[in-house]
This record gives sequence, structure tokens and C-alpha cells, in this order.
Amino acid sequence: IVVRYAFRRARRRTIGLLIDEHGLSASAPRWVPVAEVEAFIREKERWILRRLAERTRERPPAFQWREGAELPYLGRNIALALTRSAGTPRLEAGLLHLPASAAQPARMRETTLGWLKTAALALYRERAEALAARGGMALKEVRLSSARTQWGSCTAGGRIRINWRLMHFAPPYIDYVIAHELAHLVEMNHSRAFWRVVAGMYPDFQAARGFLRSRGHLIPAL
Repeated sequence: IVVRYAFRRARRRTIGLLIDEHGLSASAPRWVPVAEVEAFIREKERWILRRLAERTRERPPAFQWREGAELPYLGRNIALALTRSAGTPRLEAGLLHLPASAAQPARMRETTLGWLKTAALALYRERAEALAARGGMALKEVRLSSARTQWGSCTAGGRIRINWRLMHFAPPYIDYVIAHELAHLVEMNHSRAFWRVVAGMYPDFQAARGFLRSRGHLIPAL
């Protein structure tokens, strides 16, 4: 069996393995030879193959854009509903009311994602300002990200990007990602000092980090 994997050098003391939606990745300190990394992967072969199989089985089915379809939003499901009005989408009592013009799947997708991204940017800006104030950071700007491999990113100039797909999750997980990116305004690394900064804004960061690593791939592919 041949298993492809991504490899990177990292500031850590041991070899680390991660299996996510992109497959297997390995990280190791600079002083560990590649041969030792591959030997470690062979040693963990059973676990790796089992986890890769589990990830394949866990992939959510393709989202069906139709009236009544349920979409995860801030940790709960909301249903898509068509109205006769021509107004903008509105959320009421667990129903996202869409204008009649959004009846076709492509138009329904476009309208729903537009609403979702608008809501995401407003929420992210609000939470980033609150968390930045808590951590004493100088935040310049919050933008949306559509990245497939990252929940967020940060620039040295005080700007952060947060993935709009986080709107599928409950607010605490959104706060964690925002706190993570804000912490990079102080520490542009993942050192112990960095995680202390994160903890100052979001003390329960380890649980949120673990949740996103283990369940983050289960959101629908919109």
C-alpha cells in the first residue's frame, strides 16, 4: 500500500502526524532525518490506514439546493424556504426565507451564500473587535476568506482573514479562530508564548482546536 503524505519541518520536539481532509501530513524537528520520519509512519501504518478510511466514510453528501434543505448555521440547522416576496433573505424561527427569484438551485445557492457571507463579516468584525480589546491588540481590518485549507490568516500589518465557512459552527469555535489569528499580531509563530496569548483571549482553546481538527471536515460542500 502506498500512502502519499505532506512533510514539513516544525518547531517541535517529536515527530507529529495529522490526518485531515487533505490526507496525511507529517511534521518533525529539523534534526530528525527523513528516513526516521518514514520509519515512524510505517510503525503507525495500521492507525493511519484506519483513520484515512474513517475520514472517507465521514465525508458529507453533496448539498442539495432545494426548498426545505437544512443548512448548519452557528451550530444549529436552519431550513431554506421560498417566499412570494422579492425582498432580501431573512432568518426567522429557524427558516431562511429566500425570495421567489431564488427557486432554481444555482440562484438559491448564490442568494444563500451571499446572505451567509454578509452575516459572517458582520459577526466576525464584532467578535474580533471584542477579543482584540480583551487582548490589547491593534486590529486594523477583518476580511472574509474562502480558503479550503485554513480557517484564518493574519498579516503583520494588523489585518486578519476568517473563513466564512466557520458560520456553520457554534460561536465559541468562531471566537477561537479569531483569537488564534489575533494572537499572531503579537507572536507570528506557534510558540508557547503564542498559545499564552491565545489563552488570554480564549482560555478553552484546546477543546475548540480539537473539535475543529476532528469535526471541521464534516461541514457541507456548498
